[in-house]
This record gives sequence, structure tokens and C-alpha cells, in this order.
Amino acid sequence: MKKILNYCGLKEPYSNFQKLLFKMKITTLLLFCCMLNALATPTYSQTTKISLDLKDCSIEQILDNIEQESEFYFLYNQKLIDVTRKVDIIADKSSIRDILNDIFDGYDVKYAVYDRQIILTNKQESGLIDELQQLNVTGKVIDATTRLPLPGVNVVVSGTTIGVITDSNGNYSIALTNPNGTLEFTFIGYAKVTVPVQGRRSIDVEMSEDITALDEIVVVGYGTVKKSDVTGALTSVSQKTLSERPVQNVIQALQGKATGVDITSNIKPGELPPVTIRGNRSMQASNEPLYVVDGIPLAIGNMTDFNPNDISSVEILKDASATAIYGSRGANGVILITTKKGTKGKITINYNTTVSLDSYHSLTEWMNGGETIDQRRLSLMNGRLYNTTTNTDLKIPATLWYPDPALDVTKFGLASDPVAKESVLMGYEWENDVIGGTVKMRATTAAEQALGWPAKVPVYNSANIRTWDWANDALRQGVTQNHQLSLSKGDDFSHLYMSIGYLNQLGVQKDQDYKRYNVIMNGDISPVKWLTIGTSVNSSYSLQNFGIQGENTSNTGSKDLYSRALDQFPYALPKTADGINIYNPGGNLSLWNPLIDIDQSLNERSIYAIYSNSFGEIKFTPWLKYRLNFGAQFRQYRSGAWTGPLATSHLTNRPNTAGYSTTQNFAWVAENLLYFDKTFANIHTVGVTLLQSAQKSRQEGINLRASSMIYDISKWYDIASNLVGKPDGYGTSFTENALMS
Repeated sequence: MKKILNYCGLKEPYSNFQKLLFKMKITTLLLFCCMLNALATPTYSQTTKISLDLKDCSIEQILDNIEQESEFYFLYNQKLIDVTRKVDIIADKSSIRDILNDIFDGYDVKYAVYDRQIILTNKQESGLIDELQQLNVTGKVIDATTRLPLPGVNVVVSGTTIGVITDSNGNYSIALTNPNGTLEFTFIGYAKVTVPVQGRRSIDVEMSEDITALDEIVVVGYGTVKKSDVTGALTSVSQKTLSERPVQNVIQALQGKATGVDITSNIKPGELPPVTIRGNRSMQASNEPLYVVDGIPLAIGNMTDFNPNDISSVEILKDASATAIYGSRGANGVILITTKKGTKGKITINYNTTVSLDSYHSLTEWMNGGETIDQRRLSLMNGRLYNTTTNTDLKIPATLWYPDPALDVTKFGLASDPVAKESVLMGYEWENDVIGGTVKMRATTAAEQALGWPAKVPVYNSANIRTWDWANDALRQGVTQNHQLSLSKGDDFSHLYMSIGYLNQLGVQKDQDYKRYNVIMNGDISPVKWLTIGTSVNSSYSLQNFGIQGENTSNTGSKDLYSRALDQFPYALPKTADGINIYNPGGNLSLWNPLIDIDQSLNERSIYAIYSNSFGEIKFTPWLKYRLNFGAQFRQYRSGAWTGPLATSHLTNRPNTAGYSTTQNFAWVAENLLYFDKTFANIHTVGVTLLQSAQKSRQEGINLRASSMIYDISKWYDIASNLVGKPDGYGTSFTENALMS
């Protein structure tokens, strides 16, 4: 209200009469504008061209000239717009917007064009224009063939996130801030409709079925069909959709792109997010779907071994059609992966690269050191554990007590951590600024004495307690690089696709990172018209630093570095002033310093994988063909874990340990298929697929573990000797005798 009153030339204080007069004026203005909008041709401002040749003329004269030469007229306040300024203007059949942009270029002026009427104001008072530009558009969406309403149609303002959906009767209502905006209407199975608003308040739309989409060929198990012929629940995701955002695996690219597919986020580098299709089917068994790559079921490995840039399309079978094709293996759904093939034409060489930055942003407002101490002290008071004169009658509230440095040290267990003790004592004022000496006292109030407080209590301010950002020490700026160099070539007789990929993901947590190298080659050749043979080889090597996570059979306690950092007391520090690690910051013997384990713990995993698929296809007739598929899969997984002599004992983690495990998998799949696909009378199609499949897999592994290992004394003695003879809290578990043993 204040902005609009000022726009009309009124200044504070406003009288009731001025406010009433203003409301009458603005109502008349809006009604007048609406009537003119209703009677005017919606496209006048867009189609009208104006020619001007004026020199050394005031803006007021130019606006008058435009009004005389056209049907435009202007509304403005001379107190807000300097119309006495003189300019030169030359326009040859220009639009009104181009002319206004030329006149007010570089000046504090904003305008809005409503067909024939134009409102001018300065940018500080542009709220009125923003309010007047609100345009509510309503309408109905129907099927162009059946003339029936279409519920659930997405109506979006082009270039924005503003959108609605049609109701059960096909009706919609949407608010626009730009009367010259564009509406986009989209609905599954229907062609997209784009309609310019052009100031209209009612827009009805007819939508037609997207014949192109229905004719699209999709993969369904051991063959391909038109999407219009699919009777089961199937979702198809194209290469364009997969490449919309930089991801480390194809499963992340599917998030939010496939209905009925639940993909839980997993931000650990190199890890695959869990996937469930239409909910869980078992409480104990796996709910992971079956993955099929280029027609061969994936017997070993997972999708982290494949570069998402090498994938052409993904189809997801979600209902009984999956089990009809793949048996019980498809009970949790099937994800069909098709890798890229060579395309017909000249040799094409592409280089794709993406770089993305990752960081954690906690939505929690964490307490600082002083707030943490105050809350802990209050909880002790409520539990009648802080002061000595607390009443013991549980029927009445506990007595609040004053902050006492001696009680703080005792009740918070600070004696074993002198650094945390110093932090807490910094909340008190001390004589001669000697922390831990004689505390300064203040007189208590009558209300405080009524609580049983003595005549004087320590001077205390929790804001002076220092705070350490543990999470910041556990995190860093994450950077993900993805590079791919590919070659594609094809003609009437052969196709070839080759690709080399490299992924380097530096995790946000300081103990996590991931690297992957991919090489893929797909090729096929048709030496004669009735014979086609081809092969596909995908090889990968990955190295993953999984991060600190000791063996733990229970779910109690934080495990990863970031979670452990958030557990720490903010008033406790990780090191002394001399740079010596504090193993139990804050004096809690069950709370270990996680920053120590960054350099004293390693959990590394590597994977070598090769997936090879070959096929041969013979066409006996245009409607009868035989195909032989053979796929060989090899994958070796190695995991190594190590903890140094200075590692903490968090959960079941122990110093001086090492573990090694390796698993080797080999599998092959052979399939014989006979396809019968014939169309009769151009309208009836019969398709029959006969399949015989055989599969074998073998797995072997080894697991080793060592503890109480002996290290080079000369290497560790200098480190550990700094801990000998130190007070509790500095790592007194190391003594010279224990070290030499």
C-alpha cells in the first residue's frame, strides 16, 4: 500500500481521506484497463510499428508524439519519471518496446505494456507493475479425437517452474506474471502443445496422441516391439534423459525419471544406490532387480562397472511380464541396459567431459560450545545431579543452580581432558586472567537467593567458551571429473563403436574417493544379407577408498567420519597446543577422536571386470530368424583394510590390524533363440519367440586378517614418544615399555 500511495504522489502521513480517494482512483484505473484489454486486439502492441525522427526533444514530447501517431497512451507520475530530459530518437518501423528500451536505456525506469496502455515508473516503485502484471489464465484441455476432457495434464509457464495440472474435468487455472508468456501442455502419450498467452485470460486446448512416441521401438527382454504394442508395465528412458546431469553410474541417472522405481540416494563415491521396483517383496531376501546388458543377464557384478555415457537406453519391466520372460530372477523387476552401437555415416569422434562440485550442507542449526555446556548443565540440574542442595521431592521441579567451575569439571568429566577443561573454564572470569585460579564473583539478586544461592556466585558468560568445528575438519570440497573419448562408424555392412572413459571423484569426506577406468568396444558385421555377427566387450578397473568404517555387527553408534565428527563436543579440541592428538576429546572415554583415523586407517577396494557378449544371427526368411547369444563375465574384487598403531578404538576398531579379502567370479550364458514374426493382411501380426538358455557361474575367494602387528620401531617411536608421560587425555595408552614390546 505504501509503495502504491507514493507512486500516486502521496507521502506519509496518509489521511483517511487520502487513502479512500486513492482506493477509488486505483479501482477506476484497474476497471478502465480491464475494459480496454477486453475490447482491444490482443496483439496490437506486437504488430504495431512506429517511425520517429526527433532530435533534442524532451521525453514528454516524444511520448505525446507516439500517442498522436498510434493508439498507445501512457500513464506515469512526473515525480517518479523525469520527462523533461531531452534525447534524440530515430526509429524506422520499430516496435514500442524497442523504442522504450532506447529512450530509457541506462536510466532508472521500468515499464509495462498492456496492449495499448503503457505504465511507466522507476525501479524502486516497480511493485505496482509487478502486481498489475499478474494474469490469471483459465481454460479446458480435451482430447482432439474423442472431445473428452483430459485430467492430469501438466500446464507449465515456459521457462519457469510455475505449473499446475488439470482437474478431473480437464480444467485448469494458472497465474502468470508476464501477460506475453507461453504455456506448455504435456501429457503422457500426447504431443506437446505450446500456446502463446498474448494477454488472453481464457485458453482452451486440444491435444492429439503422439503417434511418433507410440511407434517408438523399445526392448522387452529377448526382443523389441513398438511401444504401442506393449501390454505390460514398462518405462523407457532415452539417452538424452540419461545425459541430462553428470552422474557416476546409470542408476543415479534414473532417479526421478522412472515411475514406480524407488532409488535411494547414496553419496558415497563408488557406491550404487539401492533400487526397488514397486516396493519391497521380501523382508530378508534381496529386493534388487535383475540387470540385463545387451540381452545377457548380469550374473555377476553391478552397474558401477559401466560408464553411463556408454549407455544408449534403459527399459524397466515392472510387472508379471518380467517373470514371464526371466522366471523367478525377474520377480523384483528387470532393468534392461542397451549400450551404444556404431551409427551409419562418417567416422565420428566425440570428447565429453563434465566437472561437478559437491559439498555437504547441514539443515540442522548446531549448538556452539557455550550452548552445549548450558544445555548439559541444565539437564544435570533437572536430574538433580548438579548442585548439592537440590530438593529430592520428585513431585516438585528441581532447583536451578548457578554455574560453578568446580562442579563443571567434576560433572562433565573434564579432568581427563585439560584442553576441554580450559575451554569450559573460559566461560568464567578469573582474577589476573589466570584460568583455573581465583574466579571473580558477583552479588546475587533476591530472586536468586530465594533459590538457595549464596550471596555471591561466579561471573559467567557462556559466549566466551570456545567452539571447534569438527565437521569442517572432516570435510573438504568434493570434485567429480568425468571424461570420455568415443569413436563411432557405420555403413550398410558393419558398425563399430569404441569408447575410453575416466571418472575421478574426490569425496566430500576426507577419507573417501573413487576412480574408474572404462574401455568398451561394440561391433557387428554382415558379410552376407542373411548373416550378422557381432561382439561387445566392456572392461573396467576401479579403485575405491571406502572410508573409515571398522567392523561392527550392531547398528549402535556412528560409523563414518562425518557422523563421528558430529558426535563430538564442540567445546573440545582435537589436538593440544603442541599438536598432540587428544584421543577422547571432552573426557568421554567412549567418544574417540575421528580425525586421528584419517591417517591411521585405510579401507581400499578395487575391482577388475570384463563383460563380453557375442552373437550370431541367421535370417532364413524375412519373418523367420535364428540367433545365438553367448556372454562371458569375469570380475575380481579385492578389499584391503589397515589400522596403524595410533588408530583409535572406536566401536570394534582396533590399532595394529590388517585385513585382506578377494573374490573372483566367472560366469557364462549361452542362449539359442528362434524368432517368428509375420504380418498377415497388413493388419494382423503374430510374434513367437522360442528360447533355450544355459548358464553357469563360479565364485571363489579368500579372507585373511591379522592383529597385533609389529611395526618399524624407528618409524613410530618419534611419534609415540611425544605421548609418554603426558597427563590423561593425551594418549597415555602408549608407554615406552609397551612400545618396545
